[in-house]
Amino acid sequence: MRVELVDVSYSVPGRALFTAVTHTFAAPATIALMGPSGSGKSTLLGLISRQLAPDQGTVRAEHDGSQVAPAWIFQSTPLLVHRTALDNAMTAALMTGHDPIVSRRRAAEALERVGLGGLASTHASRLSGGERQRVAVARAITARSRLVLADEPTASLDPVSRERVVDALRSAREFGALTLVATHDAWVADNCDARVMIEDGTLVGY
Repeated sequence: MRVELVDVSYSVPGRALFTAVTHTFAAPATIALMGPSGSGKSTLLGLISRQLAPDQGTVRAEHDGSQVAPAWIFQSTPLLVHRTALDNAMTAALMTGHDPIVSRRRAAEALERVGLGGLASTHASRLSGGERQRVAVARAITARSRLVLADEPTASLDPVSRERVVDALRSAREFGALTLVATHDAWVADNCDARVMIEDGTLVGY
């Protein structure tokens, strides 16, 4: 799994966010994307997912020559509130054609990993905001996408939940995934495999 940006530029009204950026991200890895507010972290994820088109240049997110559809995790990811945590954790896997029995097992394992094994049969409507966020992470991991895009996934979490979420995101390396985490949190970045800073419209790796 590789994400390649070649000579990518992208502007919003009044300013350029990226200027002739060339950069490669390779799996398996969990990589933090950092930069001040407005620097373009979320925009970069949008370009990689092809929800946004660059003004110039090319963006490829491929595995074995095929374009990869990412699993998304947002700061506040919606769930099916009248279904259980386990049902929600299975949703993306089932929608992408995974075996139901295997998906159920993987979803249960993912919920355990984010500290919600005891709430697998609880309806999402009864979960706290932080618990819902952890279910969303479990859902992305269960889907086994080779590309996981996480936009401020720990912003509303307490320290224990934050640690469990980062551990779960890092676990995606076990099936060869590339996980890109847009974050302001230095602790999250320190616990990723590497960090990439967005500085003056370019990407700088550390």
